[in-house]
Amino acid sequence: MKTRTLFKALFICLALTISAVSCSSTKEIPSDLTAPQLLQRGQHSIDTAEYKMAERYFLKAIELYGEDPNTYIEARYELAHLYMKQKKYDKAYVILDEILEIYDNSVTGTLPAAYKKLAQLDMSKIPAAKLEELENQKNH
Repeated sequence: MKTRTLFKALFICLALTISAVSCSSTKEIPSDLTAPQLLQRGQHSIDTAEYKMAERYFLKAIELYGEDPNTYIEARYELAHLYMKQKKYDKAYVILDEILEIYDNSVTGTLPAAYKKLAQLDMSKIPAAKLEELENQKNH
């Protein structure tokens, strides 16, 4: 009986420790950061393999500054690139496809050309079989 109680106590301590660590790793993102600051912090988070935090920075940039087409495109691209790095091709494809459609439907020169090229490059890195599957899903 004592062993069972000790085991329960250790399990509870472990659960509380994991909970505390995961809560402390989820930092609050200040809402007074500029779009470039949010994007830069997101890129830094990718560089330090803090992928969840990077995703939060890019989503915050879209939430706060997404009405600006340039910021929207850049933040969406960075989010797609993050998903590519994680091999989350389904998520990346949806965003990359959206970016390319935005460029196809915009007046030339109104959006930064670099992100169209980068989106095309990332799209080409999706494995062929996966890309075909995603395109078939899109068309049906």
